[in-house]
Amino acid sequence: MTQTPNIIERAFQLAEGSANVEEIRAKLKREGYPSVDAHLSGKSIRADLTKIIRRDA
Repeated sequence: MTQTPNIIERAFQLAEGSANVEEIRAKLKREGYPSVDAHLSGKSIRADLTKIIRRDA
């Protein structure tokens, strides 16, 4: 039985290969995650995701 990652775990997975946080938001919404905007609205989470995006660029 495979467990679906929670929204924050999935956001970090998607950061590796995304161009920006908005792209991550769009991907999460397409995958059906609820309350994406609320989960990714914090300054800290956006900064952490941006670090991963830049590291992989």
